[in-house]
Amino acid sequence: MELGIGVDVGGTWVRAALGDRNGKILRKESKFVNARGNELFLGQLEEMIRQVGGEDLPQVTGIGIGLAGRLDLGKGKLVFSPHSSLRDIEVCEPLERRLGKSVTLLNDNVAAALAESVIGGGVGQRNLVYVGIGTGIGGGAIIDGRILLGKDGNAHEMGHMTIDPEGKLECACGGRGHWEAYTSGSGLPNFAKLLAQEYRERTLLLDQLKDRGIVAKDIFTAARLGDEFAALVVEESAKLNAIAFANLTNLYDPSVIIVGGSVAINNKEFVVDPMEDRLAKLSFNSPPKVKITPLGEESSLLGAILSNFSDIHIRV
Repeated sequence: MELGIGVDVGGTWVRAALGDRNGKILRKESKFVNARGNELFLGQLEEMIRQVGGEDLPQVTGIGIGLAGRLDLGKGKLVFSPHSSLRDIEVCEPLERRLGKSVTLLNDNVAAALAESVIGGGVGQRNLVYVGIGTGIGGGAIIDGRILLGKDGNAHEMGHMTIDPEGKLECACGGRGHWEAYTSGSGLPNFAKLLAQEYRERTLLLDQLKDRGIVAKDIFTAARLGDEFAALVVEESAKLNAIAFANLTNLYDPSVIIVGGSVAINNKEFVVDPMEDRLAKLSFNSPPKVKITPLGEESSLLGAILSNFSDIHIRV
């Protein structure tokens, strides 16, 4: 059996797994990201790879690493991660030297797009977009059967497209008006504060916002309970998501947009379900089907594993 190791590095967690080409995970480890320094971070990756590899490590085909942030694929490095303190880390060469295995580096959401194409919601589709709406917003695009990468490997940074030209909110990356700053898990509470400035009624969510602050989960919970301000926040965020999805439809002309990430997966009725009808009104191109990922929150990890197999029909 041909085996590969995948590593998925987000802003908070790093996960590593040993798996096969069919997406079966044999061993998995999860830990908080050690962002206290480049060497400590690389040491953590090496340790977790050895743990999941175990006695099978000599037979492993390669190691795929999905990283959230701006990459330089030519140098095999992470340049900048907006949701952690990680900066300017050469990843591929040090790990290849220490482990004696080839290392493939890619964005975590590009890894997710790869997994969706091969074993997930995009099987049989040559044109698909993956959108991950979680702590941040990212994505990947496979067009005409090929992953789009760009000159440095960052052609997919859809979360940093500008959807508010007035730039009322600042993104974690330092830019203003970015999609991620408004409807991601980290952005929604700030978007709620912005909307609250002109909201004149009183609701339980507004009281909580003013007294002790809120997180994204509080907004969705309140919306389900009928809180009118929460309903406004959810509706306005759906409008912005629809604009962004229409931009992706017009840019990439996909057959399907697959949506993942914790915010979308846990709140499908507010984040995913409203998109398809709205796209028909906003898109120049014929609207794609919009659906939640069947792979749950494992898309990026599975894609990192699959990136190791040379005969996978989508190559990084």
